Amino acid sequence: MILTIKEGKQNKVHLFLDGEYRMTVDRDFLALSGFRNNEVLTEDALAELTAQVHVRRAFNKACDLLARRDHSRAELLVKLRQRGYADGAEEAVERLAELGYLDDARFAAAYAAELQRSKQYGKCRIEQALLQKGVDRAVIRDTLDAMAFETDDLVALIERKYLRQLGDDAGVRRTINALVRYGYTYSEIKEALAAVLEETE
Repeated sequence: MILTIKEGKQNKVHLFLDGEYRMTVDRDFLALSGFRNNEVLTEDALAELTAQVHVRRAFNKACDLLARRDHSRAELLVKLRQRGYADGAEEAVERLAELGYLDDARFAAAYAAELQRSKQYGKCRIEQALLQKGVDRAVIRDTLDAMAFETDDLVALIERKYLRQLGDDAGVRRTINALVRYGYTYSEIKEALAAVLEETE
């Protein structure tokens, strides 16, 4: 098979095999790939070129996704597969990790801090959210161990959102159930509620 390379618009080049169009790649990729115009390709060489193209496309898409926000490795893999880049997804993610653009520990710390700050989530809810993002349990444990969960923060949440419900037993139960959904333990809730009720007496 004869590989023919034709210039496209902007940074694109079109690849033809025996005169038949096969794929479009960017000029930078082609320069790094080592394939040349009018080169004779074996089946193995074609398979290698195709694999490299898949990885390049997955890598570029992954970079687009990371430019919008940080991701965990597992989350990025899922998104690449969902968007049609399954063939090169794993290698692309591995390269990004090697280059330092993808780091689960960094992602977990930033995401956990954001959930604590903006959502007022407790430890259990943050753990659940990180698991849903595909973060390893050991990384989650280290992340949560490095965070400060203060009773005063839970007290402030109760006073801001639930203080008016604490006038009767039914309201207290509703408040406790809501705070459990926020990811707080019963002992944490009990301590914070005691502090709130002491302040309001």
